[in-house]
Amino acid sequence: MKYTISESRLKQTIINYLDELFPLEDINWHHPYEYDDETGEEFESDTLIEYYRGDFDAGDDICFRYYFCEYFTQGSNARDICPTVSLETQYERILDGYFGDTWRAPFKIWFKERFELPVKKIDF
Repeated sequence: MKYTISESRLKQTIINYLDELFPLEDINWHHPYEYDDETGEEFESDTLIEYYRGDFDAGDDICFRYYFCEYFTQGSNARDICPTVSLETQYERILDGYFGDTWRAPFKIWFKERFELPVKKIDF
């Protein structure tokens, strides 16, 4: 038996599923440390945010990463399509399994609304 669902209803269903998959009260973030090969210094990146589930010290379950445009080299193709969110493979597979590739546009909306950051591209 086939069911018909409107596009707006599907979008809202995906957003509701994202709220369940990534409950905001359980999602935390940090700027990871990067290493400068030239100076040998370690520093907190202000161009990348890692979002993870639970307590970072207890073993991180990274869900996705947010890349600011400044993360990418000036003049690179990646810089033309940023800011970018990159999902971890396990979550991409879950979403693909339920929704095919139709979850990508609602994910952008969900991310923008929940984290108040712009998103131009979802990367994997």
